[in-house]
Amino acid sequence: MNGPRWTTEPIDRLPSVVVTFVPSVKQWPAVVRKRWPFFWTGKPEVQIPSVVGQTVEDAVAELTRAGLNAQVFEVNSDKDQGTVTAQSPGAGTVVVEGTQVRINVSKGPKPVTIPNVVGLPYDQAASELQRGGFNVSRIDEDSDQAAGIVTGQTPSGGSEGSKGSTVTVTVSKGPSTAAVPDVTAQDYAIAQTALENAGFRSKIVFEDTEDQTLDSIVISQDPVGGSQEKPNTIVTLFVGRYVAPVTTTTTTTP
Repeated sequence: MNGPRWTTEPIDRLPSVVVTFVPSVKQWPAVVRKRWPFFWTGKPEVQIPSVVGQTVEDAVAELTRAGLNAQVFEVNSDKDQGTVTAQSPGAGTVVVEGTQVRINVSKGPKPVTIPNVVGLPYDQAASELQRGGFNVSRIDEDSDQAAGIVTGQTPSGGSEGSKGSTVTVTVSKGPSTAAVPDVTAQDYAIAQTALENAGFRSKIVFEDTEDQTLDSIVISQDPVGGSQEKPNTIVTLFVGRYVAPVTTTTTTTP
């Protein structure tokens, strides 16, 4: 006959059975705090906040308020300098108070070598710097160099800088004065070309001469050759123009 079994054994002879529930390690802190709070002496748990994208100051402050210790590591990055680019452990992780959280903070892009552009025409210098990832600022100044030539740069060529930073170049406006070429005794067309190449303009004044060898030749000039003048100064050229001498005929009466 199936059914419950009954015993006449005294109760003090029955075996004692103790059932013990042992939570897993992962569950233990929560279970202990809930069921037996007077046994729990461990640190409280906190959830790690997300600080990626914040400034380093804001990130450290938020982690500190959460009871965590921030470890700051500077890394090269295209992000703005001082911006948090990563964190470990990640946001949402539950840890005990006092846990260290690593945050990577941008110190700007990796430095690159700045090209030397001194002595180059400005357009070529600017193109070379821009290809290297730099911005270009221009300052014009008087110089003995030809107009448009780069005479200096800051930072200097060969030093390191971050992409996106600005390189300032000084560019020659040309000499404030220059020596006037001596073009006397030259054909005036050749003389005008020489003056133009030196940065001067010219004006022709013809003077009659009976010397055929002086025809179209610069007899004199003003200002004289070798004098210091500003660019675009007009140099007057006095050019010989041959005029045949007048022949007079004398008639003798017999």
